[in-house]
Amino acid sequence: MTVRQPLVLMYHGVGRRPARQDPFCLFVSPDTLYRQLRGLLDRGWTPLTLGRYLRGDFPRRSVLVTFDDGYQALLDEGLPVLRKLGFPATAFVLSGVLGGTSTWMAGMPDEPLLDAEGVRALADAGLDVECHGWDHSDLVNARAGTLARNLVDAAAVLADITGKRARAFAYPYGTHDAAARRAVAEAGFEIAFSVHQGAGRYAVPRVDINATETDATFRLKIWRGYPAVRRMSGAVPSLRPALHSLIGRAHRP
Repeated sequence: MTVRQPLVLMYHGVGRRPARQDPFCLFVSPDTLYRQLRGLLDRGWTPLTLGRYLRGDFPRRSVLVTFDDGYQALLDEGLPVLRKLGFPATAFVLSGVLGGTSTWMAGMPDEPLLDAEGVRALADAGLDVECHGWDHSDLVNARAGTLARNLVDAAAVLADITGKRARAFAYPYGTHDAAARRAVAEAGFEIAFSVHQGAGRYAVPRVDINATETDATFRLKIWRGYPAVRRMSGAVPSLRPALHSLIGRAHRP
């Protein structure tokens, strides 16, 4: 019997940002996050910790919620939502730029990142805090030294802060190649997450959730058929209207 794998959602920031401060639509408002996660619970989804995900201990409708980059706003505005709902989550942080800003994005270089104390606060609050690399370097075609810094060194810094070995890795930009996947495995991670391009245990695809979502598009994105339809619509642009036509019908309770 084939076990249906959990849905894995990828968020970034939590907070209200004007378009000029968030040109990539990475920040979901606290109210929207609450409504989306509350809706999952109301529809019978089981939220997972990373540990439960790794053990394979999940019912049919299960979801792992992740947050990339480690923005300070996740602690300030996201954690209260998660606590209110009792919803577990996994945060992927950048070990080499703690306390800095999002300088890897020319369009929004000034968004504050968690420092070591903030990372520890997330972990103490019960979130799984895992590795997103050193400085958000793309690991495709990366040199050995870049891979080592973003995997081995980044995991060591994170372990010093949280007191726990890093078990999961999320690729910056969601991109990876065979060498990067091999390096992740050799660095001792148990699993790695990409975005849309999956390749086994060391590139598990996630569904991206951003500030442009409506309630209808969110329902579409948690529909089991969404990844396959998205792949088809990306390869064949003429199929995109069909994707949007599914919004009203997708994933009804």
